[in-house]
Amino acid sequence: MELVVKSWLRTRVIRAVVFDKDGTLLDFDATWNEAIGVAFDQINDVRARETSASMFGYDLTLRRVLADSPFVSESNDVTMALVADFIDATAFERTINEVSKLNIVPTHEAAVTLEALVANGVKLAIATNDSEAIAREHVSVLGWTQLFTSIKGYDSGFGAKPGPGMILAAVEECDASQGSYLMVGDSVHDILAGQAAGAITVAIGNHRATLSLADHQINKMTDLIGLVEFLQQEAADDSTDFASDTTVDDT
Repeated sequence: MELVVKSWLRTRVIRAVVFDKDGTLLDFDATWNEAIGVAFDQINDVRARETSASMFGYDLTLRRVLADSPFVSESNDVTMALVADFIDATAFERTINEVSKLNIVPTHEAAVTLEALVANGVKLAIATNDSEAIAREHVSVLGWTQLFTSIKGYDSGFGAKPGPGMILAAVEECDASQGSYLMVGDSVHDILAGQAAGAITVAIGNHRATLSLADHQINKMTDLIGLVEFLQQEAADDSTDFASDTTVDDT
């Protein structure tokens, strides 16, 4: 007698994790607050400085980006367009980017988490509404270049979040389109982009709307290691996808 044995395929195994950059991999306040403050300091016209700070969503007294600032979630070109009528936006953005490279602070235990994921065979990518060039510079300064298979920004040619384009492009570059993949972020734009791209979404931080939209929530970056392991095991246990039938002899 011949028995037909079904062989299981782990088509739902997590093959890639796509990260937002600022507020997810990088400590947003430590990296950006002072850099933006320095850029505003260079604007001599008081009225222009105050008006542009209001449009930007920056508190000149506290020297911090406000929670509802477009800089938190919108692409850089959108944010800079808001202040372009009042200041030299090109010089302003250049100063921010130059100073930010001197103040880059990663999220606590981000490096440990990234290294653990790569060691477990997961490919990593970044999808940020910052420019691709600045994202690559930040990653380089932190010594993370070798950890990432793909880095996409709003200007990489695939659109900005909350659109899915840059996530889909990153997943394709990670050769993960036929498997499952995660989108990890701290803003609503991140989660909406992930959902549109067919990703399993993971929220980090304490933004209530972001947490409510995501499939999963983590309190700290290292929690991601356990979550990926859990999802991998779940995929192995629950998969209902079969490969071609294999025939064996029953002797």
